[in-house]
Amino acid sequence: MQIQCECGTFRAQLPNFPRNTPGRLACYCDDCQTFAHHLNRADLLDSAGGTEVIPVYPAEIRIEAGREVLRCLRLSPEGLYRWYASCCNTPVANTRAGFPWAGLAHRVFTVKDPSYLDRTLGAIKSRIMGRYARGKAPSGTADKIDFKGFITVFPFIAKGLLTGKAKRSPFFAEDGRTPIVPAIVLSLQERKAIRQRLGF
Repeated sequence: MQIQCECGTFRAQLPNFPRNTPGRLACYCDDCQTFAHHLNRADLLDSAGGTEVIPVYPAEIRIEAGREVLRCLRLSPEGLYRWYASCCNTPVANTRAGFPWAGLAHRVFTVKDPSYLDRTLGAIKSRIMGRYARGKAPSGTADKIDFKGFITVFPFIAKGLLTGKAKRSPFFAEDGRTPIVPAIVLSLQERKAIRQRLGF
């Protein structure tokens, strides 16, 4: 499976996809919405402000082209490492250093084939953080993180920790902690300005 940014400058291979992934997930939290709006890519949010991600193991991502356009943003000094392609501001992945999780943005799967995820993985399995949704969240969305959301991803995380799937991440140096490009950290004022605009 090849994924790519909107313009195709960034491309990566997922040799084991769709094996291992827990499936499609949606998050409506204020951080995910803030990230999308910072990139001016609110068009990728669903009608209630949700961000769809498909988790894969970092060790199972092979960057083929466009490494030079990858940028890393953190909404706070301790926040997620949020990766995007600077050529077209396409969100790519959310990661944590040393953790077996790369939440790939749905758009990188659907640039060439909008129906790919529907055909391959079916419907979204879990929706969380609905208290931040814009208007009415889709039916079944949990206000925070519910048991359904937990059991959807826990086996994936546990297997990844046991099998070392966080190692050899293409987003971090050999030490597993240093991002391959310096992370840009939003200031408190920048973060507040976006959230105030969104009504948070």
